Amino acid sequence: MPIQPDHTTESQKWFEYFSMRRTTAIHVSPAHSTQLTTGEISTVTKSIQQFQLGEGSKGQRLLDRGRKYAQAMNDPLFYSSLDLFIREEQQHSRYLEAFMRSQGIPRVASHWVDSVFRSVRGWAGLELSLTVLVTAEFIAVPYYRALRDATGSSILKMICKRILEDEAAHLRYQSSMLGRIASKRREVLQQAISMFHSLFLLGTIIVVWFDHHGVFEAAGYTFQRFKKETLHEFAKWGHLRRACSVMDTGGISITQQIRS
Repeated sequence: MPIQPDHTTESQKWFEYFSMRRTTAIHVSPAHSTQLTTGEISTVTKSIQQFQLGEGSKGQRLLDRGRKYAQAMNDPLFYSSLDLFIREEQQHSRYLEAFMRSQGIPRVASHWVDSVFRSVRGWAGLELSLTVLVTAEFIAVPYYRALRDATGSSILKMICKRILEDEAAHLRYQSSMLGRIASKRREVLQQAISMFHSLFLLGTIIVVWFDHHGVFEAAGYTFQRFKKETLHEFAKWGHLRRACSVMDTGGISITQQIRS
């Protein structure tokens, strides 16, 4: 007889992981420090402004839906781990904001791409909200690699290194959570959703390249390289999500696999 997964244990492990990561947050001073050349500032300003804005979402509606799901599943740490996950995203925004202040780069209050993502997450349910959010994570991995290599700033490289470490864990976390939520859905419907997710991601790749190609090109990226790296992250995540979904129907916890 298959052993049913213990979701409370799974949520607890992620809660403990995010709690530990909070204690190791890096310090980025907002004090003026010449790190970027005039040319580098011109290259990264609009791009980093947009990503700083996107990383700072409060995620209140997502948290509200997560709380309801946690209550329905009798798993309060599902909500608690989701809360810490969102706080870690907000910490990325604070890293970028402090660096921007040190370089005299102002914040922006809005951007149409960010507004579209927030609107979709606003009217979507828990699963679709997480799906839209994870799409941004796929994009973030090659973006922060490019931003890391686009300038000679040691501080910006440190920030990007930390964010990339966090994003790798975020993708594993979301594969676990979305695999769990989708585990009871019929296979044919799961395949249809995956197809639409792929199309949404491809559209997002084109939009992001159009807005941020200066940063990518400064780091030696072509559009094809950016696309390839993004789709690679999507494929890895999809494999883990499907594994989590299968394991949810019976078997041992997959946490050890998604942490490897």
